[in-house]
Formats: sequence, C-alpha cells, structure tokens
Amino acid sequence: MKKILLAASVMAGIALSSASAFAEEKVTVYTAVPQIFIDELVPMFEQRTGIDVEIIKAGSGELLNRLTAEAARPMADVLWSVDSSVVDFNPTLFEAYDPKGTDALLEGVNESEKASPFSAVVMAFIVNESKLDGLPVPQSWVELSDPKYDDYISSAKANRSGSSYIQLATVLQRYGEEKGWEIYKKLLANFVLSDSSGAVPRFVNDGELAIGVTLEDAVLRFIQGGGPVQIVYPSDGTAFHADAMALVAGAPNEGNGKAFLDFMMSADAQTIVAEQGRRPVRGDVASNPALLPVSDIVRVNYNNAWAAENRKRIVSAWEDMLLDVQ
Repeated sequence: MKKILLAASVMAGIALSSASAFAEEKVTVYTAVPQIFIDELVPMFEQRTGIDVEIIKAGSGELLNRLTAEAARPMADVLWSVDSSVVDFNPTLFEAYDPKGTDALLEGVNESEKASPFSAVVMAFIVNESKLDGLPVPQSWVELSDPKYDDYISSAKANRSGSSYIQLATVLQRYGEEKGWEIYKKLLANFVLSDSSGAVPRFVNDGELAIGVTLEDAVLRFIQGGGPVQIVYPSDGTAFHADAMALVAGAPNEGNGKAFLDFMMSADAQTIVAEQGRRPVRGDVASNPALLPVSDIVRVNYNNAWAAENRKRIVSAWEDMLLDVQ
C-alpha cells in the first residue's frame, strides 16, 4: 500500500511539474476577430512557436467588461482585434509594447501608446438588391437615413459592438455632432438591431433584410461564397480605421503574449489578413485585389483619440436615443 501511495505521489508530482511546464507555453487571447482569422492564423502561430493558444471570443464590450473585472488578477495575455478606442479609453488595463515589424506600418495607420494595429477595417454597406422591393440602392449615410428604408437595415448595437460604435462615430465626425446626431437618429429609427456585429451581413446574405452596415471584408466573404450581395462604400465618406491588439497589463504569460503580437504583425500573418479581405497594416503587403483600391474610397479623417475620449458620453447618448425611437 505504501508503495502504491508513494508511486501515486510521484506521478502526481510529475503531472504537476508537466502541467507547470506546459502552462508556460500557452497564451490566452481575448478577441472579437472573425472566426476565419482564428482558423487561419492561430494554427500557424502554434506550429511556428510551440505555444498553445486559448481563445476567448466575444464582442468588444463583453471582453472589456471581463478584462475590467479581472484587472486585479488578469487571466488574459492579449486582447486581439477590437476597436482601438477600447484600448485607448482603458489604458490601465494594458501594457505598452511595440511588436516586431511596427517599423513597416503603412503610413497613416493609427496606433497609440498601448494599442498596435492588426488590420485596417473599412465600414461599408452590404446590400441584397433583390430584397429592396424596388427601392434604390442607398449610396450614402444620408440616403440610408431616409424613412423609406425603415426596417430594411441590419445593424449591431453601438453599446455592444466596436464596429457599430465606429460607424456611429464616423457619422458624427463627418457631419459634426449637431447634424450628425440628427442624421443618426433617423438611421437608428430604420435599424433592426442585433447584439452581434457578425449577424449583420449574414441576415442580409440570407435575405432576412436588404441592407446592413458592416465591414467590407465581411461582405467580401459572402460575395466570394456566392452570396447575392454587393459592397457599397458611402459616397459621403467612411472610416478607414485599424482595429487594435494589445498586451494585457499583468499578463500571466507576458513573453508568449508578446510573441503572439509579433506574429500578427509579421508579413506572413498580414498576407493572410489580405487574403481574407481585410486591409493589411504593413506597407509591404498588398490589399486583396477583389476590393476597391483605397484611393477610390471617399474617406472620413477618422479621429480615434476623439472617439476614445468621448466613447462613454456618445454611447450613453445612443442609449437615450434608442429609447426615443422605439
């Protein structure tokens, strides 16, 4: 009996040591990135580094709440692919780190002390013209706010989705707050809201709604899958804005977190980004040729610092406005 107990104790000790060793070779990543990027990039990172990746996937708002609740004892190492204002507005939750390859960033791509860009996202409309019931395809934010599009438009909630918040901030920055809120209130009255930004293009592709406000890469994936949809870039301007990745302050696997960020900034990872329809942030990696050249897109000079500093106020105003239009 003693020998058995001793053997069990030894085995338990070995298992504990092995678990500790393996625990050092992992990285925990909180992310709002589309699943296709997880499927393509995470196995590549694991194969090259030997580091196991644990993915926790949720919306930007939910991830921020989780990071805030865990601040005294962080569970995550990296926040990957969220609206950069999430990082900029909550700097104490993150640690400054410049990934390898930052010197190759495309000129004009937004970055900050705590946030590094992962991919550049362009806000666009997804349109299923066969579901418009004869209405014209809207070409601008102002056209989209016309009451004739009531209940035709899919959008995520700006208090739950980082991309939806960018869309709101884009309208406010393009037209100024007074006129911007006037336009956006009409947009909100037309919206059929969803908790998930990923649901927006799917509803349109499936014919449940005719129009969605989303990201161009989401539309491209449905087009390449044979979907009956098209990309429309707002003629009155849209945001060309880099989403963010960042090292979590107090990360339990800090070194592995840095390795993850280094990989996502690498030319190889950015090539995958381009292949999947997002704009790479490195100047030496070309965009997907199926997308409209950046030079042909009417761009709003999106002020990320303003969006970050005013996020709480704007989201609160959005929530009040939602009560008015319901």
